[in-house]
Amino acid sequence: MYAEQSKQVSFYDEPVYTRTVPKDHFLRKVSTAVDFKFVNGLCKDLYCQDNGRPCWEPQLMFKVLFLQFLYDLSDREIGAEITDRMSFKWFLGIPVDEPVPDFSVLSVFRDRLGPERFAKIFNQVVKAARDHQLVSNKLHIIDATDVKAKVDQFRITEEIKKNEEANKDDEDKNNKDKQSQGKFNTPDCDAKFGRKSDNKKFYGYKEHIRMDAESGIIVECKTTPGNESDCSQFKDLLSTAPVPGVITADKGYDSKENHQLLAKKRIRNGIILRSNHTKLYTYPKRVSRLAKRFRSRIEHKFAQQKHSHSLKVARYWGLAKVSIQIYLTAIVVNCKRIARMLDPMHDPPKILLRAV
Repeated sequence: MYAEQSKQVSFYDEPVYTRTVPKDHFLRKVSTAVDFKFVNGLCKDLYCQDNGRPCWEPQLMFKVLFLQFLYDLSDREIGAEITDRMSFKWFLGIPVDEPVPDFSVLSVFRDRLGPERFAKIFNQVVKAARDHQLVSNKLHIIDATDVKAKVDQFRITEEIKKNEEANKDDEDKNNKDKQSQGKFNTPDCDAKFGRKSDNKKFYGYKEHIRMDAESGIIVECKTTPGNESDCSQFKDLLSTAPVPGVITADKGYDSKENHQLLAKKRIRNGIILRSNHTKLYTYPKRVSRLAKRFRSRIEHKFAQQKHSHSLKVARYWGLAKVSIQIYLTAIVVNCKRIARMLDPMHDPPKILLRAV
């Protein structure tokens, strides 16, 4: 049964949390910057309203997942930490002497929400950034990165090599690839083979994002199997309003359809062109310089997600659950960025995009 926890801090809890959680603690900054009360409204219809055992409040459960991904913990580890750490209990709004959710309910909560609800939560966090006027919409960057599946990558790579050697006499290359894809056992059937370069393959998924260059906030996010082309996701990443002044992306997005889409939406084109396309499409040299200058910022965001929040390898099996992981990681890095930009001690970056 749906239930919300009491918002009133007891006479006993307040002095305890005041002494144990410093005023400049990062979780206090996050709590001030982003109010997660909206999670209750987004998830209320998933629970029975008039009978059954009272549930843990959706906002509280989401905050547990937020802490888990912020500090890169497993389900069991976050279950232990929210029992021991006073800063975690304060962030969750749990009284000092009250019990905390068991780690086993986290998987139930993730499955209950599904990727669609986590997408809505992600969009609400982006809206919060826009409400704080942190997203400039002057220049946005689009790119994708690989997320390896939670499988034995070496074993699967060796099996696919054997299949390719067995089919090397097949004249139909596409047919050979299909045969190779289907002749090995894997616990994650949604993952697919993709290429980072001609010589580097991976088995897993791709994260596609659109990021505001000035603030570093991810404004759009999507997950696909590893064999999906980066170029084919360009339109979906531009589907939400408001549109930016300039879009830049690497050479993998240089296609006629993408150039036409930008022209139709009246977005200035900063896609880096392939060497054999430089005479087919032209745009002002200033836009070209800006595109090349700022495009690398998105690589820093990917590095942050992978090294600080374990996005290098999927935590779960299946496209739906990996999508949840990617949404949660994007939410965490966005909230970190929002909290730091709203910090009075934060030194704002120089405005380098005034003329765009």
